[in-house]
Order: sequence, then C-alpha cells, then structure tokens
Amino acid sequence: MIEILVICSIVVYALRTFVMVWGSWRERQLGKPSANDTVPMVSIVIPARNEEQRIRRCLESLLRLDYPRECLEIIVVNDRSSDRTAEIVASYQAQLPVLRLVTIDASNEGNLRGKAGALDVGIATARGTIILLTDADCAVHPRWVRAHVAQYRDGMVAMVCAYTLIAGTDAFARYQAVEWNTTHTMASAGVFFRQYLGCFGNNMSIRRDVYDTIGGYRAIPFSVTEDLALLQAVGKHGHTIRYLCSAESSVETEPCQTIREYIRQHQRWVHGGRQLGWRAYVFVATTSLYWLGIIASLSVHAWGWLLAILGMRILADLALNIPPLRILGRAWLIPAVVPTTLAFGVLEVLLPLLALSRSIRWKDQVFVTARSSHRRG
Repeated sequence: MIEILVICSIVVYALRTFVMVWGSWRERQLGKPSANDTVPMVSIVIPARNEEQRIRRCLESLLRLDYPRECLEIIVVNDRSSDRTAEIVASYQAQLPVLRLVTIDASNEGNLRGKAGALDVGIATARGTIILLTDADCAVHPRWVRAHVAQYRDGMVAMVCAYTLIAGTDAFARYQAVEWNTTHTMASAGVFFRQYLGCFGNNMSIRRDVYDTIGGYRAIPFSVTEDLALLQAVGKHGHTIRYLCSAESSVETEPCQTIREYIRQHQRWVHGGRQLGWRAYVFVATTSLYWLGIIASLSVHAWGWLLAILGMRILADLALNIPPLRILGRAWLIPAVVPTTLAFGVLEVLLPLLALSRSIRWKDQVFVTARSSHRRG
C-alpha cells in the first residue's frame, strides 16, 4: 500500500512538472523576437507610494531606454506618498522631458482601491497605443520597451507578460530569485495552455484599446493581486497573451529584506490565488499527494522511497528552472535550485495558513478581503 501511494505521488508530480516544462518551452518559442521596425507610441505607467528610497534606481534605468523619445512617455503616479517621492521624480524631468508626474490625493473606493486605482489613473492620462507597466522599485533593461513592442507586430496579441529578476546575491535573495523564476515558468506554461495562473504586474504591457474594451480596472472586481485580475480579464475576452523569457524583456526588482516582509508578500499571493478556481485545487491536490508520499515513507522508515520522492522533486525543479535561468543570463543561480527546493518544500506546507487571516497589508494599507472592505494603515 505504501509503495502504491509513493509511486502515485511520484508519477502525478512528475506529470505535472512535464506539463509545465513543455508548456513553458512552447510559450518561449511563440515569444521569440521577430524583426520589427515599428515604433508605436508607448506609455510607461509606474505607480509609486512612498518610494523615495528606491525610485531613483528606476528612473536611472529609464534614462537608458533605447526607444525614440518622440514615441515615448513615462507617467509616474504619486499615490498619496508622504515622503519625497514626488520631489525626486520632479528632479528628473529636466533630464527626461517625457517624464510626467500625476498625483493622487484621495483614496479610491470600490474596484479602484490600492494599486489598481493608481494604475487606472495613470492609464487614463496615457497617450500611447501600448501601455507598459512596472513598479518604482524596478530597474528595466535598456531594450525593455522594444522587446515588448516587438510582440505587438502580431495584431492578435493583446497583452505581454515577462520575467522579473531578483537583485542581490545573498542566500535569501538567491532563494527568492529561484522561487520567482519557478513561478514565472509555471505562469508562462499556463499562458500557453490558456489557463491563466498569474503574472507579475511590474513587467507587463497591454494594448490601450484592449484595456478600454474590457473596461479597465473599473470593471474588474477588486483583488489584492491586480495583475492576475487583469490577466484573467484579458484572457476571458479571448485575446492572445504572450509570456516572454529573455534578458531584454526583463526587469529587476529588490528582494524582500525581512522574513516578515516575505510572509506578507506571500499572504497577498495566497489570497489572490483564490481567483484561480479549480486550477488552485489541482495544485493543492498534486502537492498534497507529494506530501502524503513523504509522510508515508517516513512512517514506515522507507528511506529508499523517501529519497526517490525527494530526488524526483529536485529533478523536477531543475527541469523547470535551468532553461529560463540560462536564457536570462542567470546560470549562476542554478546551484541555488536544490536548497531552494528543499526550503520551499517546507514553506508550501505552511502557505495555506496564510489564507486564514482576512487582513492583507500592502504599502501601509490594510485590505480586508472577506468583506471587500478597506482602510488605510
């Protein structure tokens, strides 16, 4: 009986991994860059709330963008900051004439609470036919805009998502870098299969007319993971979405600095994951079966089976991570995959507990998800 359970856990998890590896590989083929000389008007929208410590890095990277300035505008939405964010942005306008500062003074309600409201305000003022979104704590690649724009040569493409890299080389940063890489890879497989599992809102773009057609964030029910909500809304309308994996299409963000910050981030993701419906249950079921195999092996001291399960998990994560890490020029992170697999294996048991709390804290705001109410922190 134990052997059957262990074999089932290995086979099911390996099958899940195969589907993700194959789907992500196929999506990478579809997203390969093609010759594209078109330079449409592009608007970059950056929500910023109390980012005085990090926004300079973002602005410096925008100065290095390889894209015609006459076809570019950059909109920073100052979302009720109480620090020097607006002052710092204004100080860059002489160097970057295409940079505009839009300020939100009052809190939005309903679907436009939190980051979604800031994004909606920025997009509403944008003149571009393509809207690129990133965050104030991100640094973009010089050819970031061109990498996204190239995908829209296909008139069917409505949205483009891409990988976000984690800065830093310490152990905690490397752990997060591998975790994010794994998440991106599975999300890209989901896009290929038109089963939208997620994306990162600090590296995505959308056609302006598509955003308007679906009603924008005003028409999308409020979510603490507004990026996933937008992705699903675009997919629900039958539009084509691409998920890029390349150094040029990537952005780099800072890792969580503390365990507390990391837990809050994952609590928000867990609550947002409720939007996945049956897909979330499939992930929970297959992961639970994996852990049943672990527990069964331990209970009867079947060390050989235990090593087989752990070995399968490690090989699965290596298969998911090695191809994109090499493509992204992050092969130096490959040795971190094994310890990350073992560490995250423990964390994933605790993740469901994060859903027990209704309160989600983000950018000194508190969102109470169960009753869809909100108050400022």
